[in-house]
Amino acid sequence: MATLADPTASRAVLVGVPEYRSLPPLPAVGENVSALRRLLADPAVWGLPTENILVPDLSGPDPLDAVLGGLRSAAREATDTLLVYYAGHGLTNPLTGELILALPGAEDLDRYWRVLLFDQIRRGLTDPTLAATRRVVVLDCCYSALALAGDMGPAPDHTDVAELTEVNGAFVLTACAESETAKAPPGARYTAFTGELITALEDGVADGPELLDLHTLYRHLATVLAGKRWPVPQQRSRNSIGDLALARNRAWSAPAAAPVEGNDAGRGGPVRRSLAVPATERARLLQRVGNFPGAAAALREAAVDQEPEALRQHIRQLRRANRHSEAAALWRLTEGV
Repeated sequence: MATLADPTASRAVLVGVPEYRSLPPLPAVGENVSALRRLLADPAVWGLPTENILVPDLSGPDPLDAVLGGLRSAAREATDTLLVYYAGHGLTNPLTGELILALPGAEDLDRYWRVLLFDQIRRGLTDPTLAATRRVVVLDCCYSALALAGDMGPAPDHTDVAELTEVNGAFVLTACAESETAKAPPGARYTAFTGELITALEDGVADGPELLDLHTLYRHLATVLAGKRWPVPQQRSRNSIGDLALARNRAWSAPAAAPVEGNDAGRGGPVRRSLAVPATERARLLQRVGNFPGAAAALREAAVDQEPEALRQHIRQLRRANRHSEAAALWRLTEGV
């Protein structure tokens, strides 16, 4: 069963490089990052606190240090899920085959010691001392040597990607297979791959589950992109991390309550009424899918309806949150039910 990553215990690092010194610009990449940042913070999608989303400033003198410093900080703080996203030009070292994620001013292989190697990310995410139990990498990148107008070039070799998934709780999603070209259509607001990801987060997945887990997102993206004759994304995962959900499905709606027969005391005839789910049960279900504000609201509703167990649970939550005055007032209001 899919579970929503706890937003308060998770971190996201979004790296997008729209401008380069010696490579073609990718203006859509900047839009990618802005939209993802907004959607990840949206409570209707994931609800990641804005302070838990890091977008490294690449305009300074040392973009590499900005990215690595941000990754180190996020990796230290995350205790649930660590999400790393990169969009931009990709390079491969012709001698070693290493995947290079190009940064502004460091795309020239003559400055090899200042480039961002995917292996640096891999080593960081496979550190056994990290507290994050789930690590997710999304790559929307290219190999610029074959980049043409409208192309972002072939996606990187998957050797390093495969090694990353050797660690429990790792999921890697790439824009395309290693022999294909990722697309950045001229004039489009977003790159092809990230654009469909943004649409899925913003509009939801029709007929999809309540929570969009990683496997569901991958299958949806693969279907949509293949239907448009765009490159099909690739994914690799380890163990059950594919069941991790990073978003609520905005296209999902709860099934209609089953009607039951009842008696109308005033008229003596049969009436139709809906089966109501007790507020306590709703709270448990909402907590299970990570909708903590909704769970709290359900408990408050139960308290108003004077469901004793819900009331006691809500009072305990207030006390754990050091909101003792509210807990005491609620206790007095209901005469200690």
